[in-house]
Amino acid sequence: MELEATQPKILDSKVALSGANWFFWLAALSAANSLLVYFFQIWNTPVAFGITQWVDGTAGPLTSEGWRPALNSTGLIIDLLIAAGFASFGLLARRARDLAFLVGIFLYVVDALLSLGLKDFFGFAFHFVGFFFLFRGLLASRHVRENATSY
Repeated sequence: MELEATQPKILDSKVALSGANWFFWLAALSAANSLLVYFFQIWNTPVAFGITQWVDGTAGPLTSEGWRPALNSTGLIIDLLIAAGFASFGLLARRARDLAFLVGIFLYVVDALLSLGLKDFFGFAFHFVGFFFLFRGLLASRHVRENATSY
């Protein structure tokens, strides 16, 4: 009977940890996207953050055709700092900090709206996938914290 009582707590802890790890996945995918844009001068992929897409699109010099899509070194550094900042929410969320989940999810939703404003509909759809797993991790983290018992 003791095993049945601890089973949901263990599952919730794993789901909360998995949700926190999604901050790392999203940051790593966005950083990889920025590196691809920088080294191969390709367009952004749907896994990029909206803010990094904006930096990538406006970081190049202004030509007669508009902003040159090539990403310069300053833009790449800004993109990588944004990804590192987002990964820091993962570090805090892994320590059962619900505020890190909340702030990270809020910023990710704002970023999704920026993707929508940039007319990146596939990127906006990818944001829904990330949002689902981040929110699921938040709910599991709260459930673990609320049902914690001391022996």
